[in-house]
This record gives sequence, C-alpha cells and structure tokens, in this order.
Amino acid sequence: MAKSAVKIFVVEDDPTYCKMIEYVLQLNPDFEVMSFPNARSCMDKLHLKPDIVTLDYTLPDLSGEDVLKRIMNTDPGIKVIILSGQTDIKTAVGLLRQGAYDYITKDDETKDKLINTIHHILQNKELSTEVNRLKEELGKKYDFQKVIIGQSK
Repeated sequence: MAKSAVKIFVVEDDPTYCKMIEYVLQLNPDFEVMSFPNARSCMDKLHLKPDIVTLDYTLPDLSGEDVLKRIMNTDPGIKVIILSGQTDIKTAVGLLRQGAYDYITKDDETKDKLINTIHHILQNKELSTEVNRLKEELGKKYDFQKVIIGQSK
C-alpha cells in the first residue's frame, strides 16, 4: 500500500517567515504544503482535509484562538501546531487545553521543534493505526460467538 502525502497547511501572515516554514517542510517529499496569509483563506480550504495546520497565533483577521476553535469544530482530527512570538505560559496552556497539539515559540530553534513535533504526530498516527489493526485482528480471531457452543440464548 502506497503512503499518501501528509497535507500540511501553513497559516502565517509574515511572508518571509511563511516562506521559511514552507521551505523547511517541503524538504520532505512526503509533505504536501499549502500556505495561507490569513485565517479566512485557510478556513475556506479546510474541506481539503489537512492532516496538520501550523497556525500563527497573531493573524490580521482572526486570533489564533478563534481559528483553533473553528478548526476543532470542523474536524477534531486535524493536528494544530501554534507558532507564536508570545512566550506567555497562560496563553500556551489555554490553547493546548482547547485542542492544540503543540505550542512553539518563534525563535532560532523553531524549525527543529516544528519538524520534531510533526515527526511525533506521524509516529502517533502510525501507532494508532497499528493498534486498531491489531484490535480488529484479535476481534476476528477470538470472536466468541463462533467459539462458544451451547443451547441457551
């Protein structure tokens, strides 16, 4: 079975920073990257079902918190990584509680942290798929309706 591309949306209003994130992500040939300069253009394309959204916390049209809520309401399976210049712990914790997968502050290590986080998301997805496959296999192998023989209902 061929592996499908991982769809990643980059929502970033700073064109230079956006290009940098796009470039780093596109180094992996398994990543299909689309970028958006504002929240509304991203929201209009959610029907394309991205696997991951990197979301700038400060956008010109909506706050990162509002966009996160809308994404979670549309599809809670989308993993949202918040990228922000803010270092406020309360903000980060609040966003994580609302469903963000990770909160990364913009600094010299952002690229490495982002790649690491995406790697963890994909690893967890693989593990979850394997667990579900094994559960299904066990369910078929030990289907008690086929194993137990008796006359009572």
